This record gives sequence, C-alpha cells and structure tokens, in this order.
Amino acid sequence: MRFGKFGSFRTKAPAVFLFVVLGIGCGRPAVPVPNAAAPAKESPSADISLSNSVHAAFGNPSNATADPANADNFLIVGDGSVISYNSSRGTANWISWRTVRTDLSTKIIRPEFTNDPRLPAGSRKIGYYDYSGSGYDRGHLVPSADRFADPRLNEETFRMTNIVPQKSALNQYPWQQLESHARALARRGNDVYQIAGCYGERERLKGKVTVPTNCWKVVVAVPRNKKIADLDPRMNVIAVDMPNIDGIEDERWERFRVTPREIEQRTGFDLFGQLPEPTQDRLETSILMKSP
Repeated sequence: MRFGKFGSFRTKAPAVFLFVVLGIGCGRPAVPVPNAAAPAKESPSADISLSNSVHAAFGNPSNATADPANADNFLIVGDGSVISYNSSRGTANWISWRTVRTDLSTKIIRPEFTNDPRLPAGSRKIGYYDYSGSGYDRGHLVPSADRFADPRLNEETFRMTNIVPQKSALNQYPWQQLESHARALARRGNDVYQIAGCYGERERLKGKVTVPTNCWKVVVAVPRNKKIADLDPRMNVIAVDMPNIDGIEDERWERFRVTPREIEQRTGFDLFGQLPEPTQDRLETSILMKSP
C-alpha cells in the first residue's frame, strides 16, 4: 500500500486474519521523508537486476532507479543488499537484504569505512570523518555480523551508503538487540529478509549528513526455501520504529514494535508492493510472533 511522498493512498478492502498478534504502536505522528525525490519510472536494466536479487523480497518501496539524475532515490543492486540512496541526506532511504545461516560466522578483521564506488559521479560523498566528534555512532543498517562468513560482503557493510548517524543508546542497545534476534532466527535455519531505513531530521553533521529522528526495520523470517507470499504459519514478522535519542539503553527492542503499515505511513514507502493486495494486507497490518 502506498502513502505520502512516494505515492497516493490506495484504499484496500478489509482482510480476514487467520493468525494475528497485533503490534503495539508507539503513537508517533506520520512524518514524510524530507528531500526524497519523486518516484521515477523503473529503468529496464535496474528492474532486471532487482528481480534477480535475493535481497529484493520487499520489492522497490520508493521506486528507486539507477538513473544518475535520480540522486535522492538512487538504486544500487549489490551482492549483499539493495539500496535506495539519498544524496541530499547523505544516507540511504532504505536498504533490504537477506540473511541465512551460511552468512554467519565468528568475528573477522574489521575493515575500514569507505566511500561507495557504485554511486554516480556528482553524488554527495560522505566520509567516515564526517561523523568524527559528532556524538553519534556510525550505525550500520545491514549489520556487519550478518556478513561475517564472507569478507568481501562484510566490506560492503562498511561503505558509507550503509551507515547512518545513531545515538549510542540506540545503536548499541535496542537496535543491536534486534540485530542479534534476527541472526538467531537465521541460525535456526530460516531465511531472514530485512529492510531498514530512517526518516526525519534532527540536525546535520558538518552540513552534509542528516541525523534522523527515527530508525525503522522490518524483519520477515520464513522457513528455509519458503517464500514470504506463501504466508507459512511458522513465519515471523517483526516491525520496529525506534527514536534516535539518548536514554533508551534499558529499553528492549520489543518496546518499539509497530505494524509495517505504520512504517509505510511514516515514510511514504510501499513495502511488499510486488505482492497481491490481500497478501500485503496480512503482512502490513499484523505482527506475527510465531516461533518458527
């Protein structure tokens, strides 16, 4: 379902729910993504590569394209993730990826933060030094630990297109707890599909990097080789919207549960847009806390 900046609202008929545990909303008002480019028609080459990516289970929520002129909604289809990058904000609009058991391993040598060579010429390049002395962590969207089994893919997680300014109270506590929970689901043999992003503007680092007010994530864990569209009763759906503030070190990630549709309303993105509308309704209005 579409909302806000990236498309007009589409009314859907109510669906019948067979297994539902409703999420607890946080009561924050809808906030459109600032400086987000208007949706452009998907370019054929980007569409082909996106459809072939295992990391594109959420579709293309903002209709990002690989057109260099679309700098605030620029599509990058990588080996380890799919990204919509926003040059004006200096961060991603969203990043989606899949994690499975074979992606996980013990710790490896930590690489350096680097610029992303996949950005087109003229894009605002953000360096690790732009965060220095800011009081914000260089927060990963795709966690480094989700790619410990492959040094090359792990290096991808240290490209600045995967980094957002996060308070340590968020990055090192509830955000990290949910990352660990998602990996635990993968270790149990699930295919874990995730999408994460941020919205709002608290301030700017050195006039270049937007500090978001909120960071959000949707996690869908399905039994190995099952598809999200199968609506397997063992599927887990988790959605969170976390404030980027101090003082939440003692909060569990469950405190910030919302429905995927609430995230759509707050960001203007269309999650699961490639799926039939009845299936979208099931996924977007419920949090299925089944144990796979």
